[in-house]
Amino acid sequence: MKKRDVDIVIALLENQEDQLNISQLSKKLNIDYKNTYNIVKRLEKENIITLKRFGNAFDCILNKKIIPLIFEAEYSRREELLKNKNFRVLFNKLNSINIPFVALIFGSHAKKRATQYSDIDIMLIYNKNENKNINIERTISLLPLDIHPVTFSYSEFLKMARSKEFTVVEEAIKNNIIFIGIEDYYRLIENVKS
Repeated sequence: MKKRDVDIVIALLENQEDQLNISQLSKKLNIDYKNTYNIVKRLEKENIITLKRFGNAFDCILNKKIIPLIFEAEYSRREELLKNKNFRVLFNKLNSINIPFVALIFGSHAKKRATQYSDIDIMLIYNKNENKNINIERTISLLPLDIHPVTFSYSEFLKMARSKEFTVVEEAIKNNIIFIGIEDYYRLIENVKS
């Protein structure tokens, strides 16, 4: 994977609400327009990005699919977050839990607007019925951090994601950093569309 490709995917992941066109991507990433254009056109041919005409420009829309380039971008975003020691402690604690689940960091930390007083908003998605003996929320509550967990089963998450109403799930889908379960998250997102 080329670093510039990953940078473009990261920019699109982090700016989903403000659809970026090629010129805006170029300025945001400090890459000259011609190179940005060529990379975006190649990513479009690989079906990673869809270009949507908006006036004289083309908005770049990331196709959220199970693709190695997107995994690499998501992994890179998580590694950036893990430079913060509080997130490193939380990650290590969650990583020690041996059931399949998805953990999303959302809110101010995902939007990169957090202050030192911001709490950590985390969405946990797992099969609560099958894993009654394991309480992820209790594990998190043992940490001396200001953490605000929101939990859903996979079916609850899908139901809320498909809903036309504004929900916390919709907010988390638009702005998140996948903390644990990158592939499982993208599999869930593909199920939302179907």
